Parts: sequence; C-alpha cells; structure tokens
Amino acid sequence: MACRLAAKGRLPRESAKFHVSKAGRVPSNEEAGTAAGRATRWGMAMYRFAAVAVLLCLVAPKAWAQTTDTAAPPASRSDAPANPQSDPPSDTQRIDGPEKGSNEFQVWAAGAIPFTIFPNAPLARIYSAGGRYGRVLTNSHGPGPLRGRLEYVFEVVPVLEVELPHHPVYAPGFAPFVWKWDFVTRRRLSPYFEFYGGGVFGNHEVVPGTTSFNFMPSAALGVAFPWGQSGKYSWSAEARYFHISNAGLTEYNPGLNTIEFRIGFGIFTHPER
Repeated sequence: MACRLAAKGRLPRESAKFHVSKAGRVPSNEEAGTAAGRATRWGMAMYRFAAVAVLLCLVAPKAWAQTTDTAAPPASRSDAPANPQSDPPSDTQRIDGPEKGSNEFQVWAAGAIPFTIFPNAPLARIYSAGGRYGRVLTNSHGPGPLRGRLEYVFEVVPVLEVELPHHPVYAPGFAPFVWKWDFVTRRRLSPYFEFYGGGVFGNHEVVPGTTSFNFMPSAALGVAFPWGQSGKYSWSAEARYFHISNAGLTEYNPGLNTIEFRIGFGIFTHPER
C-alpha cells in the first residue's frame, strides 16, 4: 500500500521503502494507523511526564527549604563549637563539585544505539557532539541519599547525525529546557539525573514521510568525577534515553528511540567567598 501511495505522489518513495518490513511484508493501512496512533500517544505522554518533572524540580527545593527553616530552632551562642576549624566541613561548606552559584561549562560527545517500541518502527544510530552552560540555582536540599542541588542547563548540539538505512541526516539543534539534579558529592563522585527538552532541524526528513524539524525529549542518569583544586574540573559519563519525533505534526510519526552513551569534560567556576 505504501508503495502504491508513493507511486501516486501521496507518500515519498523513501517512506515507502521504510514501511517494508524485514520479512518483505508491507503493513496494512490499519496496522500503520494503529502504530502511528500509539507512537503519537507515547510521545505526548513523554512530554507530559517531562513537564510534571520540571514542575516538581522547581517546587520541591523551595518547599523543603521552608520546612527546614521553620523546623530548625536558631542556634544559641552556647551551641556554637568552641573550635570551628576542627569540625569536619559539611556538604554546603565544601567546594567539591556543584554548589549554589556555580557555573558549569562542558563539551561532550555521544553515540546512541536504537531499539524498537512499536512494530515496523524505524531504526537508526545517532552520533552527536555539543556544549552546554549550566547554573546551579539552589543550596543542597532533600533527605539522605537524595540530597542535592538544582541546576538549569542550556545546551547546543551543532553536530547530530542520524544514520538511516538509505542516507544520513544531519540535524543540529539546541535544548533550552534542561533541568539537572546534582546529588551531593560523596567520595569524590557527583551522581546526577536530568530531564531534557529541545529540537533539531534536519537537512532532510529525520524519519522519511515525517518532517525535517523534530523534538528531542530525553532523560539521563550519570556521574561526574570532580578533580583539581576545589573540584574545578570534572569528567562525566552517563546513559540516556534519547527520543526524536515530531509530536504528531504528521499522521505518520513513529519516532526514533535510542539509548545514548555520553562522555563529557567540564569546568565549574565557583562563586567568590
């Protein structure tokens, strides 16, 4: 069916090729419509989940700070330590990775391997490189192992190549909505997770039969390795769920689903004391 539509000019020939499964069977209109509908619903669910996560990241630190400020009584002069220099530094006193007011500058490179969620969905490897700027917005908040700081990040992706079966697509982009939670540094390790939203602009349709502009929501879990004086420099390694789709701008929207592995090198500039 996809081949007949391509012959009539209603569907690009690349899309027709893409609809043919490995076994040589062309999916019916009903199957294609069902898969496209599931993909669209999945994409919209991802965007809603990211929006809720961003809202929680914004509200939770302020709420926690208010509860801790009201619960803790002011320390009297008799409670102060006799020799403050002999006390071990707390996680808010120690400059060892991210802290409130820190600026982060990082360059990174990544490769992504594909996986399928829906039948007949396209598969493509993705290679990318870019840079980012981050600003740590809060002091450390949260209980126990979840204690950390909220960081806002803006990222540019000048290099992004999608290796489709018939030809590569070059799609640079940017991500203005990146919210990162930097866990408190322990044993010279700084774990983090982040939610990420941005867009890419391809020189061709990123998925044949869809659009050249696509969204790229993702979620990552990684760890940074601070080193140097006061943890100024940092290597990082992370695994990321990376999705590209047009969020239902076209009826056919299977999207690309990948697991991305990224390494980066960054510099933290700490606030003056």
